[in-house]
Amino acid sequence: MTPLNDLYGQDVFKKIIRNSFNRDRIASTYLFYGDEGVGKWAGGIALAALLNCEKPVVDETGNVFDACGECRNCRQISGYNFAEMYFAVPLPPHRNAAEEVDLTLEYLKLKKKEPYHIVSSTRQLTIPISMAREIKRRTAIMPPRGVKRVIIFDQMEKMLAASADSLLKLIEEPPPETVIILTARDPEHLLPTIQSRAQKIRFKPIGVEEISDYLKAGYDLPDEKAGFYARLARGSIGRAITSIENENESSLRQTAFLVFKGLFTRDNPSSAAIACEFINPNDRGETERVLTWWQSFLSDIIRLKFGRDSSAIVNNDYGPELGKMGDRVTQGDGFSRMLNDIKETTLSLRRNVHIKPAVVKLVFNLRRYLDQSA
Repeated sequence: MTPLNDLYGQDVFKKIIRNSFNRDRIASTYLFYGDEGVGKWAGGIALAALLNCEKPVVDETGNVFDACGECRNCRQISGYNFAEMYFAVPLPPHRNAAEEVDLTLEYLKLKKKEPYHIVSSTRQLTIPISMAREIKRRTAIMPPRGVKRVIIFDQMEKMLAASADSLLKLIEEPPPETVIILTARDPEHLLPTIQSRAQKIRFKPIGVEEISDYLKAGYDLPDEKAGFYARLARGSIGRAITSIENENESSLRQTAFLVFKGLFTRDNPSSAAIACEFINPNDRGETERVLTWWQSFLSDIIRLKFGRDSSAIVNNDYGPELGKMGDRVTQGDGFSRMLNDIKETTLSLRRNVHIKPAVVKLVFNLRRYLDQSA
């Protein structure tokens, strides 16, 4: 169960939801946006519990503060078996309705075990139009008295245009006693008509100490290791968990550094060739993790370059080499542009562009900010 009080960070979100609930101003549609693994899904489950809790917790002023987490409705919501809670989630290609159900249950099983888990796949993920249509059909019936129906559309940027059109009709004429929750990394990737009809709430990056505390509590990590993964995560509990759960992450980190180093030490063709050789063009999730490491390396370079505490860098074993790389960046805003290029490439991978051309383009873009004569 992840009620509001158990969410890590996201104080603004909690304040907005509590105020809206106590003033009876809960919106019919919300858009929770922000990085992956920062609590958008957990926030949706917490809101569902708050709306349906039989014994809500009140503060000293008498205002409702949180769901109890213990009543029948709260237990059913935390178990993902509440009758009036529906999910539309991105799935890989499938052959029939039965396989769609199995894949959806597998997705929910992962989220039930770890609500901050970032679900990725080597195959293209989309929210099927059949899900939107089925939800629209089922919500034509009024929920039982006193029950708030909650619908969660996760990773809306992976919804096909036809599905989005179907969803728009649902949002324009929301069923009674229903709250629709959309989650997305960036609202700009959604239809303007959907954006305009939803109340937007940004989920901010989570602090290093809070991520470290989460990892120590849930994954039994010692302080040093929890701190390492927390710094690497760049504000996302989900990214930290991905690093922990991947047994081959250490090897992937070495590969990522080898390719990253090539950006600074080789010419354009050689840099692109190294990227093509070592980055798997058939594994989208692995490529995204490589780019996460690149962001980590570049962030450490910035810390070293501008005299920040060198002990706080994530990749201290690569410290000497990273320090030298910083001298190759020639433009004053080169670092911020490089970080932005990596971010944009990561987003494009999530929009299912071809991996190899996207990475090669990124290599050439990043090298524009380097001293080519060194």
